[in-house]
Amino acid sequence: MESRDNGNQVNPRHISSSENRSITHASSSRNLSRDEVTDSSAAKTRSARHLAVLLDLSGDKNAALQWARDRLGDATVNVINKAELKWTSKLEGIKRVRALAPDSFSIFTSDLNTQSGVRALMVFGVLAGARRVTIADKTGRVISRSRSVVILLEAPRLSLEFLTGYALLIPVSWLLTELLGVALLFRRVVRASRKQGEYDGASMRALYVRATISSASEGGMQTHIAGFAGGAAALGHKLTFVTSGKQLTNGSVSIPPSRIFEANRVVYELWNNLNFTAKLLSGFSGEASRRFDFIYQRYNRFNWSGVALSILTGLPLALEFNGSEVWVSKQWDPIGQLSLLRRFERLNLRAADYVFVVSEVQRRNLIAGGFAPKIIIVNPNGVDTDRFHPDIGGRDTRRRLGIESKTVVGFVGTFGPWHGAPVFAKAATLVVPNTNCHFLFVGDGDDRGQTEAIVQGSALQATFTGRIPHDDVAAYLDACEILVAPHVPATDGSEFFGSPTKLFEYMAMAKPVIASRLGQIAEVIRDGENGLLIEPGDAVALARAIERLTGDQSLRERLGVRARQTVVAQYTWHHNAARIFDTVSTNLA
Repeated sequence: MESRDNGNQVNPRHISSSENRSITHASSSRNLSRDEVTDSSAAKTRSARHLAVLLDLSGDKNAALQWARDRLGDATVNVINKAELKWTSKLEGIKRVRALAPDSFSIFTSDLNTQSGVRALMVFGVLAGARRVTIADKTGRVISRSRSVVILLEAPRLSLEFLTGYALLIPVSWLLTELLGVALLFRRVVRASRKQGEYDGASMRALYVRATISSASEGGMQTHIAGFAGGAAALGHKLTFVTSGKQLTNGSVSIPPSRIFEANRVVYELWNNLNFTAKLLSGFSGEASRRFDFIYQRYNRFNWSGVALSILTGLPLALEFNGSEVWVSKQWDPIGQLSLLRRFERLNLRAADYVFVVSEVQRRNLIAGGFAPKIIIVNPNGVDTDRFHPDIGGRDTRRRLGIESKTVVGFVGTFGPWHGAPVFAKAATLVVPNTNCHFLFVGDGDDRGQTEAIVQGSALQATFTGRIPHDDVAAYLDACEILVAPHVPATDGSEFFGSPTKLFEYMAMAKPVIASRLGQIAEVIRDGENGLLIEPGDAVALARAIERLTGDQSLRERLGVRARQTVVAQYTWHHNAARIFDTVSTNLA
C-alpha cells in the first residue's frame, strides 16, 4: 500500500477551485523545466528539440515525476502509467507510444534488482521510435542505452533469453511440478523416519519462507509480515526468515533474486523459483531442518520452494494463502502461462498441511475447488494497536498540510482494483459545501489519475499526498475526523474475499469509519454500532454518510470508541499469530 521514497519526498498536491492547479495525468504533456518561469518561445524551442516519454512502473507518481524533474532537464515529458499498457498487446503498446514521437523513452521503477524484462523494455522503447532508452529506479541506479546498442547487443541477448526460457525453463518447471506432486505420496515415509520429541509443547520454532520477489519495503505484505512476527514473538515463539531480496530481520537469510534469465516476468519468476528452491534446500534440509517444528510459507506466484522442503524434510507445511494468483492474473495483473500457474497453485494447496486464508469467502472458494475443509483455517488480518492509536501526530500533520480548521475526511490505500478511490472522489463532489470538509487522499496506484481528474473538475478542497512511509500512516489517520473504505466488487462478479488491513488500522485510531457492505468488511463493521455501512459503489450514499457524521460529533465519538474496542478484542496481530501457532501445536502435541 505504501512504499518508501528513499529521500525523494515530494510535497503533497493540494487541489481547490481557487488554486486551479493542473495535474499531470497519465499521457498528459508537461514541461518539467527546473526554472518555473521561462520565456514561452524558448520553451517551445526546447520542446521541439527533445520529447521524452516516461513510463512509471513504480506505482509512485510523485517519485517518478521528481526523477523526471531532476534527470530529464528541460525536456517535454509525456507520462504514461503502466495501467494504460498492461491490458493491450505489445504491438498496440508500441503503436501508442510511437504515436507520441518520442526522442527518448524512460522507465522509472522501484528497484532494478527486482525488475524483470529490462532488455524487453529497452527493445520496446526502440521499436516505439526512441533514440535512447533509460531505465532508473528509486535507489538511484540508472541504465541508459542508445538505439544502436539496444539493436546490436540487447536485442540478441533478449532473443537468447526467450529461447532458453520457453525451450528449457518452462518445460523443466512443468516436469518438476509433476514430480513433486508424485513425491507427496512419499512424504509420510520421510515423516515416519524423522526423530520425534523436538517440540516441547510451549515455544515453537517456525521457518518462515517468503519467496516473493518484491522491492517494496512497505505495503500490505510487509505490514502483514511485521505484524505476524511481532505477534509470534509476543507469544514466545521463534521465527527464522528466509526471503527473496532484503533481510526482514537481523539473523534472517536473504536469497537475492538472480537476473541470469529475466526476459519477461514468467521466465524471471520460474528461474528464480529454481534458484531460490535450490538455495533453500541446501541451507535448511538435513540436520538443519531439525531446528524447526514447521514451515510457514506465504504463497506467491510460480513458486513451490516450501513444498519441496516439506517433502525432503518431512516438516509440516503451513501455507498463507491470500488469494488465487490465477484469478489475480485474469482480473488485475495479466501474466502468461496460466495453465502452469494453475498447476503451481494446486500443488501448493495439495501439499499444505494447513491453509490459512483471510476470509470465510476464500475458505468457501477453496472448498468448492475440492480442498479438504478441515485444513482450511480463516485467519483475518489485524493491526498493531500499540502503533495505531489516537493522538499520535495528527495535529502536527494537519498543521503541516494547512488543514487545521477543516473537517478532514480521509482515504489511505492503493488506488487500484476494488479499493474504490474514484468512488470516494465522486462522493466528495456530492457533499454539500457547508460541511467545511477537506478530503485527504493518501497513496498511489493505477486509479490515481482517474481519481484526481474527478476532484480537479470540482470546487472541493482536497490533498493528494502520494505514497508515504507506513511509519507515517498512523499520523495521517489521526489527522482525520472521518475515514472511508469504499471498496467495490470485482468486475467478474466474484465475492469479495479480502481482509483489508487498512480497515483494522482505521478502527484502531478510534475514528468513525464508513465502509462498503462487502464480505468480511460487513462482518467486522456493525452498522450504527462501530461504523457505518453503505452499498458498494454508491457515491451518493457515501456522501450522505459523510454529511451525517460531520454534523454529529457525539456519533463520531461513539462509533470511534466502539471501533477501537472491536479491534483490540478480536483483530490484532497477536490474535492472528495465535490462531496459526495454536492450530499447528494442537496437531503436533
